[in-house]
Amino acid sequence: MSIFNLQQFSVDQSRSGMKLCSDSLLFGALIPIQSATRILDIGTGTGILALMQAQKINALKAESALPSAITAVEVTQAASEEAQLNFNNSPWPEQLKLVNQDIQSFADHHNLEQRLGFDLIICNPPFFAEQSKTSINNPLRNTARHTDLLSFDDLIMSIDKLLSANGKVFLLLPSIALSDVSSKANAKGFNLIRQIDIAESEGHSSKVAVLEFERSQGECKSQCIVQRLNKFQQSNVHSDEVKKLLQPFLLRYR
Repeated sequence: MSIFNLQQFSVDQSRSGMKLCSDSLLFGALIPIQSATRILDIGTGTGILALMQAQKINALKAESALPSAITAVEVTQAASEEAQLNFNNSPWPEQLKLVNQDIQSFADHHNLEQRLGFDLIICNPPFFAEQSKTSINNPLRNTARHTDLLSFDDLIMSIDKLLSANGKVFLLLPSIALSDVSSKANAKGFNLIRQIDIAESEGHSSKVAVLEFERSQGECKSQCIVQRLNKFQQSNVHSDEVKKLLQPFLLRYR
């Protein structure tokens, strides 16, 4: 399916290396944006995460007059063009800025200009390091899934340059990468404050998790809260919590 239709916007995913999946939709829905005025989406792909945050921002406009802007950075030309098309076709093109650049260069340039840091950074990064490539005929998918162009070290270093003093970071990662990323983030001065393990159902172990980080405040470290989210309560029936999260987005819950 090249076009994925949601309640308030559609996503063309015909060219991007990674298509939409339930994990990315849940990730986008779980991110809190109430106090965020400057949001950065690293590796935006189709632009789905940025678009979901734009929808949430506009739903909160009646409650807050704070302006919110979303910057989406994407390294591949094809995905950048597709994300820009999706932004332009959405109800919120003026809030969404697309940058076709690797995040390392973007972070260096941003830092040199001494701009304000982002108070919310979100990313579903590439995570395969040693595994063989998906297919030599699908370079975009390989870029989206493998760390060749964005290692965990480079990701954490870039986030460190771009995040404001009191900002928050949300990452979606497979379980096999959690320990590695958490240790690298901790070494760079970030504290893991929440982990949401996402599983298919109560009888399954989680394969991915949402990690929430903030900058460490001296010697005082917040205790990490570990939660679990089951996607289904029975075959093809979302759990009540998932229904609540996805109700503003999926057509089936309109």
